Amino acid sequence: MVAVAAALALAACGGGEPTSYSPEMQENFVNSCVDSAMNGTTPPEESDAEQICGCMYDELKARMSFDEFKAADESLREGEQMSSDLAADLQAAAAQCT
Repeated sequence: MVAVAAALALAACGGGEPTSYSPEMQENFVNSCVDSAMNGTTPPEESDAEQICGCMYDELKARMSFDEFKAADESLREGEQMSSDLAADLQAAAAQCT
Protein backbone atom coordinates (compact mmCIF):
# COMPACT_ATOMS: atom_id res chain seq x y z
CA MET A 1 0.00 0.00 0.00
CA VAL A 2 2.76 2.47 0.88
CA ALA A 3 4.52 1.85 -2.43
CA VAL A 4 1.28 2.58 -4.27
CA ALA A 5 0.75 5.75 -2.27
CA ALA A 6 4.30 6.83 -2.99
CA ALA A 7 3.89 6.17 -6.69
CA LEU A 8 0.76 8.28 -6.71
CA ALA A 9 2.60 10.96 -4.79
CA LEU A 10 5.39 10.95 -7.33
CA ALA A 11 2.85 11.58 -10.03
CA ALA A 12 1.33 14.46 -8.09
CA CYS A 13 4.44 16.30 -6.94
CA GLY A 14 4.55 18.80 -9.79
CA GLY A 15 4.16 22.52 -9.62
CA GLY A 16 6.58 24.64 -11.61
CA GLU A 17 9.79 23.24 -13.00
CA PRO A 18 12.09 22.52 -10.08
CA THR A 19 15.75 21.93 -10.82
CA SER A 20 16.70 20.21 -7.58
CA TYR A 21 15.18 18.69 -4.48
CA SER A 22 13.65 21.46 -2.38
CA PRO A 23 11.54 21.95 0.74
CA GLU A 24 8.55 22.77 -1.50
CA MET A 25 9.00 19.54 -3.44
CA GLN A 26 9.20 17.60 -0.18
CA GLU A 27 6.02 19.26 1.09
CA ASN A 28 4.17 18.48 -2.17
CA PHE A 29 5.37 14.87 -2.12
CA VAL A 30 4.43 14.28 1.53
CA ASN A 31 1.03 15.98 1.17
CA SER A 32 0.17 13.97 -1.95
CA CYS A 33 1.41 10.76 -0.40
CA VAL A 34 -0.63 11.33 2.78
CA ASP A 35 -3.73 12.15 0.73
CA SER A 36 -3.27 8.93 -1.25
CA ALA A 37 -2.74 6.87 1.90
CA MET A 38 -5.77 8.38 3.63
CA ASN A 39 -7.98 7.53 0.64
CA GLY A 40 -7.00 3.85 0.71
CA THR A 41 -9.27 1.04 1.82
CA THR A 42 -7.64 0.83 5.26
CA PRO A 43 -6.22 4.29 5.94
CA PRO A 44 -3.58 4.61 8.66
CA GLU A 45 -3.58 7.27 11.34
CA GLU A 46 -2.72 10.55 9.61
CA SER A 47 0.36 11.06 11.80
CA ASP A 48 1.59 7.59 10.81
CA ALA A 49 1.03 8.40 7.13
CA GLU A 50 2.95 11.68 7.51
CA GLN A 51 5.87 9.88 9.14
CA ILE A 52 5.97 7.12 6.50
CA CYS A 53 5.60 9.56 3.61
CA GLY A 54 8.37 11.79 4.96
CA CYS A 55 10.56 8.74 5.30
CA MET A 56 9.69 7.66 1.74
CA TYR A 57 10.74 11.06 0.40
CA ASP A 58 14.05 10.88 2.26
CA GLU A 59 14.69 7.34 1.04
CA LEU A 60 13.86 8.16 -2.58
CA LYS A 61 16.01 11.29 -2.41
CA ALA A 62 18.91 9.15 -1.18
CA ARG A 63 18.34 6.47 -3.85
CA MET A 64 17.59 8.62 -6.90
CA SER A 65 19.25 11.60 -8.48
CA PHE A 66 16.97 14.57 -8.96
CA ASP A 67 16.94 13.91 -12.71
CA GLU A 68 15.81 10.31 -12.11
CA PHE A 69 13.10 11.50 -9.71
CA LYS A 70 11.91 14.11 -12.23
CA ALA A 71 11.90 11.58 -15.08
CA ALA A 72 9.87 9.14 -12.96
CA ASP A 73 7.41 11.90 -12.08
CA GLU A 74 6.97 12.87 -15.75
CA SER A 75 6.61 9.27 -16.83
CA LEU A 76 3.93 8.53 -14.23
CA ARG A 77 2.06 11.73 -15.06
CA GLU A 78 1.93 10.68 -18.70
CA GLY A 79 0.38 7.37 -17.68
CA GLU A 80 3.37 5.25 -18.58
CA GLN A 81 3.98 1.99 -16.77
CA MET A 82 6.38 2.21 -13.85
CA SER A 83 9.87 0.95 -14.70
CA SER A 84 11.23 -2.03 -12.82
CA ASP A 85 14.00 0.21 -11.41
CA LEU A 86 11.46 2.69 -10.04
CA ALA A 87 9.33 -0.12 -8.61
CA ALA A 88 12.42 -1.56 -6.92
CA ASP A 89 13.35 1.85 -5.48
CA LEU A 90 9.81 2.33 -4.15
CA GLN A 91 9.73 -1.13 -2.60
CA ALA A 92 13.14 -0.67 -1.00
CA ALA A 93 12.12 2.73 0.35
CA ALA A 94 8.85 1.31 1.70
CA ALA A 95 10.72 -1.53 3.40
CA GLN A 96 12.90 1.02 5.22
CA CYS A 97 9.93 3.16 6.27
CA THR A 98 7.36 0.66 7.52
